[in-house]
Amino acid sequence: MRVQEPYVVASWPSVPVEIVRAAGFRAVMARGAPDPTPAADAHLEPSIFPNRLRHLVEDAVTGRLSRAARIIIPRTSDTDYKCFLYLREFVRRGVATALAPIVLFDLLQSRGADVRNHDVARTRALLDELASGSGRMPSSDDLRREIARANAARAAARRLVSLRRTAPRVAGNEIFPLLAAFWEMEPDRYVEMASDAASRIAACPPLAGPRVLLTGAPVDGQTLHEAIESHGAVVVAEVGPWGSGAAGDDVRIDDDPVAALADKYRADAIGARTPVDSLRRWTESMLDEVDAVVVSLPPDDAVFGWDYPALRDVLQARRIPHLCLRCDPYDTPTPADHAALGAMVSAASRLQEARHG
Repeated sequence: MRVQEPYVVASWPSVPVEIVRAAGFRAVMARGAPDPTPAADAHLEPSIFPNRLRHLVEDAVTGRLSRAARIIIPRTSDTDYKCFLYLREFVRRGVATALAPIVLFDLLQSRGADVRNHDVARTRALLDELASGSGRMPSSDDLRREIARANAARAAARRLVSLRRTAPRVAGNEIFPLLAAFWEMEPDRYVEMASDAASRIAACPPLAGPRVLLTGAPVDGQTLHEAIESHGAVVVAEVGPWGSGAAGDDVRIDDDPVAALADKYRADAIGARTPVDSLRRWTESMLDEVDAVVVSLPPDDAVFGWDYPALRDVLQARRIPHLCLRCDPYDTPTPADHAALGAMVSAASRLQEARHG
């Protein structure tokens, strides 16, 4: 992981990038990859930590994160919290000798009476921590400026998302990287890039092929998109913060920008601790627009599979073809997976013809 300095690394995009930028840092999000992780594998149990965390630990113990100003671990899943504890232990034991300070961002997403006060306090503490790292304490006006810039980027991302709906004009594997770039690209540059892409895509004719929703455990790469679309389908949406959910709603701009950011990320951060009814509503709201559903349930998943039986019952009741893929989302699907994908797409093609002629 080699990026322009100064930067901070976050294990999941539920860290307010507006605060990171206002403090003078670039945000870098941990992502998975198909490459091996031998240094991490020597310390982490198999089939527990997702690909992105194994690569984060690999970079940590091999010294690739020595120039990061901070490593921020949001408490958005049990495995992220375990990763925080492991990294701290690696530092204590001398396994990772050149590692930036590790910060736990304890944002809660429950609806208890005191949750909002807790989240606002934790968001202020994150601001203070990053300011101590950069020597630059952002003013409220600095935060509002970054919120406005990020909101402009969100609007550009939402335009891209709209070009996937109803009559998709772009394949999922092509647009996914454009949406994921929201988290790391400078907002002004993102607006320019996304607007150019949207203008180009809007001029394209709608794509043929059944429309597929990718749900289950959120993916942070497009390997599954490519596998699904190799059978002639079009991935038109995916659950998670990297694709369809990258932008979300705007952050309000008011007298307390820290509280506004805490409210936004509590409501919009998609991950293992997002209230299940919120994810269920979003998934079911998409079903009128799709012809098939792929559910990603990799070996490390310990959360999203619990909601699969309820989703399966809904899909069966609505006669929407679906398939569970249980491979690591960065592994090439097996021949058996491809055979199942082909059968699902064939069934979805018949449903699409019946629905739309």
